Amino acid sequence: MILLLLSLYIQLFDSEIQLNYNGSLDIKEEITVNFDGGYHHGIYRDIPLELRGKTGNYSLGFKVHEVLMDGESVPVKKSRRRYGRGTDLRLRIGDPDITISGIHVYTIEYSAVLGARYFEEWDELYWNVTGNRWETKIDSSHCTVTFPSPIQLSNEDIKLFIGLQGSDRTMENFTLNSDFLSFGTGTLYPGYGATVDIRFPKDFLIQPPLSATLSLKLKSYLGPLLALLLPLSTLIFLFRRWHREGKDLPIGTITVKYNPPKDLTAAEAGTILDQRVDSVDITSILFDLARLGYLSIEEIESKKFLFLKNKDYKIKILKDMELGEEKHLREFLRGLKAKGGKEFLISDLKGEFYKYVKDVTEELYKSVKKKKYFYGNPDTKRKIYIGFGVAALFIGFQTTIFSLAVGSFLISGVTVGIALSGLITLIFAPLMPKRTYKGREVLTDILGFKEFLIRVEKERLKRILEQNPTIFFDFLSYAIALGVVDQWAQRFSGLQIEQPGWYSAYGLHGPIMASHIAGSIGDSIGAFSAATSPPRGSSSGFSGGGGGGFSGGGGGGGGGGGW
Repeated sequence: MILLLLSLYIQLFDSEIQLNYNGSLDIKEEITVNFDGGYHHGIYRDIPLELRGKTGNYSLGFKVHEVLMDGESVPVKKSRRRYGRGTDLRLRIGDPDITISGIHVYTIEYSAVLGARYFEEWDELYWNVTGNRWETKIDSSHCTVTFPSPIQLSNEDIKLFIGLQGSDRTMENFTLNSDFLSFGTGTLYPGYGATVDIRFPKDFLIQPPLSATLSLKLKSYLGPLLALLLPLSTLIFLFRRWHREGKDLPIGTITVKYNPPKDLTAAEAGTILDQRVDSVDITSILFDLARLGYLSIEEIESKKFLFLKNKDYKIKILKDMELGEEKHLREFLRGLKAKGGKEFLISDLKGEFYKYVKDVTEELYKSVKKKKYFYGNPDTKRKIYIGFGVAALFIGFQTTIFSLAVGSFLISGVTVGIALSGLITLIFAPLMPKRTYKGREVLTDILGFKEFLIRVEKERLKRILEQNPTIFFDFLSYAIALGVVDQWAQRFSGLQIEQPGWYSAYGLHGPIMASHIAGSIGDSIGAFSAATSPPRGSSSGFSGGGGGGFSGGGGGGGGGGGW
């Protein structure tokens, strides 16, 4: 700042403001600048394009007509920039290839459509003449406001504010007659400015009709309007699409089922239930393969460190998969053999088997589609909407940052609307897969069987155990996929169950209590879930009034400096 003060300063800031009947302004600024040191090409002038109102910012309708240096044309680069809650027009005046020194006079002529303000009892011109954001001092300033026609005003109708932004310090020295108001200031240091506030009798100025300012109103509110309309339109569109293509048929009355649906693996049942393949569905396949006689699971004790012990689970592949079995079962067994061979520990799979889970998952989705439980692949449906949502959210967010930097409310409105539309799309994505009529029917059966697993009466369970002592293990894979393992185990509290040939609990033989085995089953599920998860660090590839006043108030203002 000290270098700026030493290298250039404004000798005189002279402003001529012509107030018109319709409240518009024609402004001519002559800024005399002394470049007495440093390295400069010219000056820049920032002019606020908006005024903050009760309902937000609105455009004043600025238009730059001419910019001169020493009475001659000069290169001008126009840009917009955000300042606080508003937008500035920046005029960078000068030739970047020419260095200047000495005294130069810059003339800027521009107009504003909405210069005056209108209240119930009076009309008003409240205008920041110099601006409070100059980086250099102004030795003196002068302003003349010319009225549209002769008018008799009193000194009480005039307020002149001077000082830092927000200062209510006023000046009493001014010249007022029927045609104009004229005043000057002494030195204005960086951050200081001069503001004029003139009160006119009501209807002295003609308030422009809405048709004359409609484009400005639209320009002011089009950005926020688009920020609302775009996501609202997206919401309506997606809701109608969901209602037509994503809303499931009513489930109807759920009747308890004592067996799982026929020709439906546990993983398929879990996928139909929540419309997605998750870790419990994948884990249930291990127990389904064991139940079908393709492998066995043996709980063993392994020494982890000194006297601390840890459970592990030995898997033995007993036979190859028959071609008639489901493809997701075959892919799962193929992955086990490829990674572990005929006999291995679950701990050996950790950080490796997850690579085969993708193929198993794809086959599961294909299976529920092929069996006509869904209209299309539910995973593909979700990914399409997720893709659009992520893209819109990313593009909208990135472009919003850019639009705020350049100070465009219109573009900001569009980009915010795009980002919000992306977020709405992501919310709808999980809702878009839709079950067919057949899918709705089998879902009813799945829910009925789930009801059995969590609510079967103890007496009925005793009778079932007499006929099938291993029923706990027979339905275990479904309990895993449906997320009710703990509830299923609790139903066997106090009852003895038989271990099937495919599962061996460490240190337990023959009839055992369900409470003894429930914890081991939970540990084995957790161990295998960990084995099917990618190692840490891996990526899935998808992740009012006219009273009062102050210096810097009203329209206009801004500031500037050298460059």
